[in-house]
Amino acid sequence: MKTVNISVSIDDDYLDEILDVAANLQAVGMNVENIMPILGIITGSAESTQIDKLSQVEGVSSIEISRTFRAL
Repeated sequence: MKTVNISVSIDDDYLDEILDVAANLQAVGMNVENIMPILGIITGSAESTQIDKLSQVEGVSSIEISRTFRAL
């Protein structure tokens, strides 16, 4: 299993409940690192195999996997 960094966008209807959404994401397996209520974004990491489960959490609008680039 590969751990990936992710950014989770929260549905506008759930912005007031972003802490609850973060707790639910943690319960499914996300390591929550930052919660940005004004932006409606939660960042952290998770196993790549968990992305589909995380996207099903109520209040999640989308999940973006962060890409890391290295100079050659």
